[in-house]
Amino acid sequence: MQLLYDGQCPLCAKEMIKIKQFDLENKLTLINVHDIHELDFKRLYPNITKSDTLKILHGYSDDGRLLLGLDANVQAWQTVGKYPFLRLLRVQPIKWFADKGYLFFAKHRLKISRFLVKDGCNNGQCQR
Repeated sequence: MQLLYDGQCPLCAKEMIKIKQFDLENKLTLINVHDIHELDFKRLYPNITKSDTLKILHGYSDDGRLLLGLDANVQAWQTVGKYPFLRLLRVQPIKWFADKGYLFFAKHRLKISRFLVKDGCNNGQCQR
């Protein structure tokens, strides 16, 4: 599975570090979209835009399906075999509320991250 994430978001970067620690079988490829030049991005991911990936988490399952937001996040945790209870976030009516909460977080992630993550990022780059 591939996850395209905002590496300038401290909370997002911390979650990617944590999920990768559990990826003992190297099933996840984490891609900080800020590390890809625009032309390379268009070549590698012709069906999505870089700006879209900065609005909401994007993931590609092993069978090539595009997963967005919590669908991508939950699938990533399932891929590394952790937090099976997260599947509940994809069951109605919980899914509706969880998706609204995720979209609020995604829109305000930098402000929320500055509040929750004390060490933050230096010069726009978070530790990976």
